[in-house]
Amino acid sequence: METKSLPEFCLEQLSKEVRLQRTPGFDDIEHVKLLTGEDGGGIKIYGGERIEKVTLVDLKFGRGVPIPSQGNRIGMGSELFQIIPDFSYKIPIWGINTVIMQDGAYTFDTDFSFGFDLVMDYEFTMKYLEPFNEVYKKYCGHRDFKRVFLDETTTWVRAYISPAFIIAETTGDKRETVYELCSEFIKLWVKIYREADRKDETFKENQKKRIHSQYYGMKDTDRVAQVILKIFGQETFSKFFKAFV
Repeated sequence: METKSLPEFCLEQLSKEVRLQRTPGFDDIEHVKLLTGEDGGGIKIYGGERIEKVTLVDLKFGRGVPIPSQGNRIGMGSELFQIIPDFSYKIPIWGINTVIMQDGAYTFDTDFSFGFDLVMDYEFTMKYLEPFNEVYKKYCGHRDFKRVFLDETTTWVRAYISPAFIIAETTGDKRETVYELCSEFIKLWVKIYREADRKDETFKENQKKRIHSQYYGMKDTDRVAQVILKIFGQETFSKFFKAFV
């Protein structure tokens, strides 16, 4: 039986817990082409109660493109999944980004993105992230993963990551372990989602401001994003960016 793509798997897991529906207005990015005219994959958007956007990305890089952050090894595609909540609630974004390499490698990073300061919210941090530490340690040291150290990431990444951030490399035949990790992140995200209370408008705007600042910094510094810009062009890349923020 053919293995589901990572975005399809994550959507299936989330849909077991939260009712989702397709979001109209993104038909122009559901199927896209590279600047060369080759099939470039596409992006699908869903929404739900207290969820602003669930984004599924399955991009294809044609005959392959050098990935500078991977020593110019050839990348063949990228799969991403992201949940953006209604910022009226104290719920983080969760996302995972992957690059599929020609040599069989499968690189990924995953994290929660918080629109509020964890240091200023000890109760939240200890209630949700402290118990998750066992999951974090299990997968950081998992035999299927080769851990990537933080000094190999960019300054901007190190400025915004949370205590749950994991970045690693594995191989295509070990993807099931990545899916297991995604299930754990989704499980925690759903717990936070179910227990979150609605906050006031000031809280909502402060969250949006912080997250938008994070993403606009990523637009200029994310190394895979620069590859995507190069092979898809500015117009399509701008549409991709709007699908994420």
